[in-house]
Amino acid sequence: MSAESASPANCWRRIGVYGGDHSCARLEVEIHCRNCSVFRDAARGLLRREAEPLPPLTSALFGRTHQSAPSVLVFRLGSQWLGLGCQHIAEVAVAQTPRRVAHRVGGRMEGLVAVRGELHLCVSLIEVMQLGQRDQVSGERSRLLLLTPPQAAPIAFRASEVIGLRPILPQEIEEVPATLAPALAACLAGVVPFEHGRLALIRDDVLLQALEEALYG
Repeated sequence: MSAESASPANCWRRIGVYGGDHSCARLEVEIHCRNCSVFRDAARGLLRREAEPLPPLTSALFGRTHQSAPSVLVFRLGSQWLGLGCQHIAEVAVAQTPRRVAHRVGGRMEGLVAVRGELHLCVSLIEVMQLGQRDQVSGERSRLLLLTPPQAAPIAFRASEVIGLRPILPQEIEEVPATLAPALAACLAGVVPFEHGRLALIRDDVLLQALEEALYG
């Protein structure tokens, strides 16, 4: 790890996701600055004195290298890599086995998960998008993502793997291939070249609607 990536002096604004260029080596493990001990220690210091507030999470969408290129969080469901904008991502945490809800043993709702001491409903997104079965999102690389829909309760889903934020240039976006599963294609805004093939870009409004519908399906 470089000396710069370990420096606590507003590193989230320089090399992190809060207006930085996402080059911090810690992001490979922590995924987001809020999960990093450096950021948490700095936040505790802010509580003890007056200071300017940190930039909002949406500032992570614009890196210094590509000012007009929004970033997406890249994650995998089964064998499919997906990119989701940061607007509604509240947390990326270590995956856990959902607790079943009484009288809800079927369907695509997996149960309840705890995030920072609060319980949230967890939906099997891999099944909603017809990309596989829920047992494909288990393992040491799996992660739990918590989304916050507008004017609705947070909803969680499990991903097979999360690798972090990537900038997306508008000119790189290609049309959605006709070969994709209909449930997946309906949620996409396009695809972009990716080191693992094609990265499917999710429309967050359609995704949130699909997750909410799955809660009652």
